[in-house]
Parts: sequence; C-alpha cells; structure tokens
Amino acid sequence: MRKSLFTVLLSFVLSCAFGQITPETTYSYSGAYTRLSVSGNKFYLMDVALSQTRIYNTNHLLWKTINLPVPANNYLYDIKYLSEGLFTSDNSLCLAYIYYIYDETNLYYTFNAKIVKENGTELLSIPGCQYLDVVTVEGEGTKLVAYCYDYSTTVYTIQTKVYSLPGTLLASDNNIKQPNSRLPFPNPAYDFTTISYKLPAGVNNANLKITDMQGREVDRIKINSFTNSVTIPTNNYPSGSYLYQVESDKQRFETGKFIVR
Repeated sequence: MRKSLFTVLLSFVLSCAFGQITPETTYSYSGAYTRLSVSGNKFYLMDVALSQTRIYNTNHLLWKTINLPVPANNYLYDIKYLSEGLFTSDNSLCLAYIYYIYDETNLYYTFNAKIVKENGTELLSIPGCQYLDVVTVEGEGTKLVAYCYDYSTTVYTIQTKVYSLPGTLLASDNNIKQPNSRLPFPNPAYDFTTISYKLPAGVNNANLKITDMQGREVDRIKINSFTNSVTIPTNNYPSGSYLYQVESDKQRFETGKFIVR
C-alpha cells in the first residue's frame, strides 16, 4: 500500500515538474495560427472542397467562416495573410488566396490570386499569381510582392509585381503551408513530368522513389540539395497513377501523386 501510494505521488510530482504534451484537437485540413491586431490569436484552415476558410478561437470553437469565390473547375492552392489592418486601414478582416486550374488539353496550370474582405469584397486580383510575399521595407512601408507565371508558353515566363499596402504586417501573421504546394508539372504527364522538392537543412543527398498504386517500385532517382526539381521521362510508364516519395536514410520528407496518360 505504501509503495503504491509512493508511486502515485512520484508520478504526480514528475508530471508537475516536467509537464506533459497534451493533445487538443485534430483538423482534417491544412491550417495555421495567426495573431489578428484586434481580435487576437486565431487558428484557420483551408477547405479545398468547399472553397472556404474556417477560423477558430484558441479553444477550437468556430469563430467565423469565409467563403472564397473560386471559379468552376478551379481549386484552392493556398491561403495567406489572414489579418486585420494589413490590406486596409480600417482593421477589416481580410486575406489573400490563390487558386488554379489545369488545362488538360494543352497541359499547363494557370494560377490566380485575390485579396478579399471577409464579406467577399474584392480588393485586388492578380492574374497568373502563384506565390505572394509581404515584406516591410525600412523607411518605405509594407510591400506585397506577387510572382506571376505564364505556363502556356514552351519556356514559361515570370513577372514580379510589387504593390504598396496601407497597413503593417504583424510578426505572427502566418499562412497555410499546403503539403502539395509544389505540384508536379505537367500532371497528367505524357512524355515527362517535373517534380519539385526541398530537402531539409543538413540533408544533402536523397532518393526520389516512384511506385505504382500497388506499391511496386518503378523508378528510383538520386537527388541532392544543389537543385530543387527533377524531370522524369514518363513515356515508358504505363498509363495510370503513381506515387512519389523523397527519402533519405529511411526518412520520408515529401510525398505526392501524378498521372501518366
């Protein structure tokens, strides 16, 4: 009895001394925390199927839902900079989002970005924009940098557009990191597809392993940290779906899927 009581007390003391990692909740979507200048800390997620973001309080109770205008046959790609006082001067709740469509006839992606208020009012539309970045330039204010791509040409073109913003960026303004934000291109593939990747710091060499949907390995390609993409000839692949994995020393860094026709 004394031994059991001692064990219980010891466990209690240790838990108080070292703390515990405590599960809070699970979301079936990509999400991120942000700190709003007026409304405080929030957690928001991206629902691709419904073209919306749902915003939660830190106790995980739903705070707001924002429906995002996405054209038919297009899909959400990223949501960034959910904020108050960044895109307007009146602390309106706003966000930037990016969506895309794949042209299956001509085999290329088209991206577009919009900045909207929570009520759907459009503040800015940027055709071709795939990536957005907000930076504070000392003495010059806050800038929005938009990277726009035209993949319809054989050698795709890039434009960088710069906008001045009326507000400021909080240090904790965050964005949702989509696990598939580096999509294989073209997808579906006919003669080839290019897969982008980023190896973690300290990892210089890895393998790109490709398997069919039955788990059979069909290709293995050595990659390294000196490049960020690899082009794979697919003209000898049977038509179907394939999975790829970036691995090193039995660690898996990225996974994805592409189709061969």
